[in-house]
Amino acid sequence: MKVIAENVRVQKFLGRQLKSPAFRWDKVADPRDRRGRRWKRLGELMNGMLLGFISGCGALREVETLTRGFGKFGRRHVGRRIPDTTLTDLIPRLSPTELREQLISQVKASWRNKEMKPVGLPCGVATIDGKGLGALKHSACGTAQLNHQEDGSEYYLARAFRVVLSSAESRPCLDQMSIAAKTNEMGDFIAFYDRFLASYGDNNDLFEIVDVDAGMTSKANADRVHESLKAYVMALKAGQRELLAEAERLLGNRRKPEAETPWERYQGKRMQRRLFRTYEMAGYHDWHHLRQVWRVEQITEYPDGRIDREQRYFLSSVTSGRLTPEQILLVVRGHWRVENDCFWSLDMQWHEDSAPWCTTGRSTEILSWIRLMAYNLVQLARRRTLRKKLPDGRRQAPPPWKDVFAWINQAWHIALEPCTVCG
Repeated sequence: MKVIAENVRVQKFLGRQLKSPAFRWDKVADPRDRRGRRWKRLGELMNGMLLGFISGCGALREVETLTRGFGKFGRRHVGRRIPDTTLTDLIPRLSPTELREQLISQVKASWRNKEMKPVGLPCGVATIDGKGLGALKHSACGTAQLNHQEDGSEYYLARAFRVVLSSAESRPCLDQMSIAAKTNEMGDFIAFYDRFLASYGDNNDLFEIVDVDAGMTSKANADRVHESLKAYVMALKAGQRELLAEAERLLGNRRKPEAETPWERYQGKRMQRRLFRTYEMAGYHDWHHLRQVWRVEQITEYPDGRIDREQRYFLSSVTSGRLTPEQILLVVRGHWRVENDCFWSLDMQWHEDSAPWCTTGRSTEILSWIRLMAYNLVQLARRRTLRKKLPDGRRQAPPPWKDVFAWINQAWHIALEPCTVCG
């Protein structure tokens, strides 16, 4: 096998990260009986699943193939082949609560290593959004929501809140919680936020601003964020009709923006965003913590010359002067990146919503925790470790996913020797 610098760089990165206490799986209890424990330690099985996700495996059979062919480096973490049937039996018996604690340990370790500093912003921004985890044929022990297809047939949808540190370069996922089957994002927001806040309460510097979609915009939710001594940015749509009408009255006809982004190309189109802002709605009605309202205009120019203008409004309790106009546009763009980067990657690279490894019981939720740990690791490598600095101080674009997965798969097999290219 040809050894290239990226193989060794990835190997060194994984070697450092997997030594962390967060990957010793000490917070996960072994649910197997004594006979099952004799065959292989739980830590090896958990490592097998984590390394399977890190390597882009699409099924448990691929995890078995991966662990069968490990080289010396891979054998450090998984001593021998792991049969897919062993994992199929183990997964539904694991505890989602214990896996959550493992993810939080991972995030805190990364924070202590200064891997989550805000980029281009003076503080951290935690973006909360809901995501579907995939359709099921059963209720996942009462956690999935019953839905109907156009032909009337039934299916269940597993849904979850997720919070992503959108201010960090790697956009890591900090926490998640299943959305109850008979409620929605609005109804479960405070329960999720309180649990998330309790887990990271000792990391006060991790984030200062909470950013949410319109589905969670309400006076009660804004009150709760304000009470926690955090600022909010809430998307404003028709669900808050009176607030939206007043924002449109004050901002809808403004033509001179406070700031605008450079034109950039995306999927063959050119795009630009412009910021308009008002302080006149501060304390509007009973929103005593509301300080400013933003309108962000997104202009899209298509190759055939057509131009689209999309208007989005936001409520914010961020104090005046905390963010520059340019930084406000960065916060708003960070929210869209959660969908276009984090959630897109989970669906398109890990097939989270379409090709689950196992669906028995609460396996969809259980596997999602391990997948999030893998996502955090791979994104840290892809968006930080593997991006070389250019002469002007900027970093290269993140490498394609297929290249990253190829380097990771080769890293498990190459010799544990320094590379003559990168030292």
